[in-house]
Amino acid sequence: MELSTVAAIMSTPRLLQPQRHRIGAGFQAEGWREPLALLDPFIMVDHFRMSEAAFAPHPHAGFSAVTYLFDDSATGLISRDSLGGEYAIQPGGLHWTLAGRGVMHDEFPAEAGREAHGLQIFVNLPADQKLRAPEVRRIAPEQMARRAGIGWQSVQVFGGAGEPALTIVDIDAGASFDIALADTEQGFAIAIQGSGQAGELPLSTGRALSLPQGSQIRLQADEPLRLACFSGRPLREPVVRHGPFVMSDEGQIVAALQRFQSGGMGRLSPRTTSSTDKKETLS
Repeated sequence: MELSTVAAIMSTPRLLQPQRHRIGAGFQAEGWREPLALLDPFIMVDHFRMSEAAFAPHPHAGFSAVTYLFDDSATGLISRDSLGGEYAIQPGGLHWTLAGRGVMHDEFPAEAGREAHGLQIFVNLPADQKLRAPEVRRIAPEQMARRAGIGWQSVQVFGGAGEPALTIVDIDAGASFDIALADTEQGFAIAIQGSGQAGELPLSTGRALSLPQGSQIRLQADEPLRLACFSGRPLREPVVRHGPFVMSDEGQIVAALQRFQSGGMGRLSPRTTSSTDKKETLS
């Protein structure tokens, strides 16, 4: 593809098609992973619904694994890690696992049979932070900044001012909302529910719209529209992905595999039915 064609794609808003996947009867998601250049600094976003445990304990390295639960989630999630933490993520809350050089991780619904509804977000780490020590950060709903205008309201879930950011925007039917990105930032907006228009492009549930650098876009809601709006300064650094590892080169991937296999990312036993008895609430 010619450079001029690539530049045109990068500078023009476009619809991004999801990849749909399901694990058993208890997990389904629509995910966005490509094109990576348009998602940068994000690696992946899944809009998921989970009613039963779908994943065994698994490793992460080289990025942050972030879980946000929508306020309409019927139950919370329990998040466990090899750092010794076990936390309850409440509806409307955020749990941020900065994996760094590696950590074991597990999440499952707080109440089996009830549906957790949220976003699983992989945020890339800059090359000079990929081997940093892992840590956990949490944000309660009441700690998130809220704004409102004529026919819309928003929740700043995390980030902003040049950092990777997520904002949930609810727009009333017939109302509009303006997205304005800095010249150094790009992003994308996922229609979580409802329908509307972004210029000449139609938005409906399960569709995503790319937001090129410096975007100035008016979103018009045909019916009540909920959007998850992502933005950030692209890293534009080499990325090598291998399963749950996102590194800068093949050597780092090999080293991450060796750390995992030797127990260097810690240990996390499969959960027991009593594990929810000792959970720590989100604060």
